[in-house]
Amino acid sequence: MLLLLASFAYAQDEKTCVYFFYGNGCPHCARVEPLINQLTQRADVEVKQFEIYYDRDNVNLLQQYFNDYNVPENQRGIPVVFIGNTYLSGDTPILDELEKTIKNEKGAVCPVLGQDNKTGISGPTSPTSQVHALSIMTVIGAAIVDSINPCAIAVLLILLGTLLSAGHRKRALKSGIAFIVSIYIVYFLFGLGIFQALRISGLSLWFYKIIGVLAILIGLANLKDYFWYGKIFVTEIPRRWRPTLKKMLKHVTSPAGAFVMGFVVCLFELPCTGGPYLFVLGLLAEKATEIVAIPTLLLYNIFFVLPLVIITLFIFIGRTSIEKTESWKDKNLRVLHLIAGIIMLALGLLVVTGIL
Repeated sequence: MLLLLASFAYAQDEKTCVYFFYGNGCPHCARVEPLINQLTQRADVEVKQFEIYYDRDNVNLLQQYFNDYNVPENQRGIPVVFIGNTYLSGDTPILDELEKTIKNEKGAVCPVLGQDNKTGISGPTSPTSQVHALSIMTVIGAAIVDSINPCAIAVLLILLGTLLSAGHRKRALKSGIAFIVSIYIVYFLFGLGIFQALRISGLSLWFYKIIGVLAILIGLANLKDYFWYGKIFVTEIPRRWRPTLKKMLKHVTSPAGAFVMGFVVCLFELPCTGGPYLFVLGLLAEKATEIVAIPTLLLYNIFFVLPLVIITLFIFIGRTSIEKTESWKDKNLRVLHLIAGIIMLALGLLVVTGIL
């Protein structure tokens, strides 16, 4: 009788461990959370919850689980649940099959965080996340490469030249600022979207492995433009797009129009200015949390638009002119490509060699 009671008591104490990975703000995760909250009230289930948007250690832990459970790439997202030898990925499978899976995996124990366990997974020894911030100089360096790219400068000069030739000096200043603000907003939102996509899709590690090679290729392409400008290709806006872009810009007559045109121009500029940005986004997706990524992207884009701000103000106060700035740009075009090439080549080598 005592043995029977002891066995019954052991069965009552036996809990099934559920690992739940989610992200704050993830709509699919929100659908699952009420069910997870119900599980936390049950005596036969132990729920371990891991938020990945703001905790880099949890992201790394999730990647280890994905690899250990051989989760296909197209299923590597959140929400996801791991129970014993089974995983459920996506809100619908979790809502439909979680209870059945708990019964099938009854008694599955939780792995000990920070130690090897039956799945071979090693987790963090503390729930406290360690923030991995990117080097400020790395971010600024990549942003400088973007900012000195002749594409954005040429576009701004076309816009300002159109308004100044019509005698609208103050309107040119306001339009220039509106144009720059528009570009800043678009590039920030574009970067944030790519960052989130890489994090949620689980492709950040894969992308991180190729950004070093990407940076080296961008660096070599810019060095090619220094030594053999115009040969084969140039890392600028494609020449066949330029007449269309000029025609569009010459129709801008107000700050509101300049702001709208900033969004449109970004579509033309991305092919020639997106490389350094993708490099930084790859580093952020693999090494930083969202809390770190957002201010980093804000800082990056400040340096990206800074030369445009300086040019606009200098032209307005009369320190330079459209013609002088255009002449300076054309005269130093190869030097700008040389500087960009050296910086990107150095950053790429730092990533490939594992220093960065």
